[in-house]
Amino acid sequence: MALAAGASNVMIGSWFAGTYESPGDLQHDADGRPYKESFGMASARAVRNRTSEESAYDRARKALFEEGISTSRMFLDPARPGVEDLIDSIIAGVRSSCTYAGAGSLEEFAANAVVGVQSAAGYAEGKPLHDSWN
Repeated sequence: MALAAGASNVMIGSWFAGTYESPGDLQHDADGRPYKESFGMASARAVRNRTSEESAYDRARKALFEEGISTSRMFLDPARPGVEDLIDSIIAGVRSSCTYAGAGSLEEFAANAVVGVQSAAGYAEGKPLHDSWN
């Protein structure tokens, strides 16, 4: 959607948080589903890790910009457990979107795409999922 609206880049770090290659130990929930604990780069934990070697003044100054959310569980998607799988899926989605818009490049895609019109099927497909990215 962001590319269709003309964005030159997008933030998709959370997509990669639930992969084998992401940092952290692979854990399993009570049902045996694999997940990793993910924390944002502005979280208290990340700021602490990045600034541990800095002066007390610099640590206190940077702590002012911490976010309140510290961790979340990112479940691994069995269909796309690795970064390579995820990138293949993203590329396939962008190619498909360009095909629908009749575009041969991202510039043409942004020019041809109609943003803001949604069918009933598109609305149903875009509803949030009940758990993680699965």
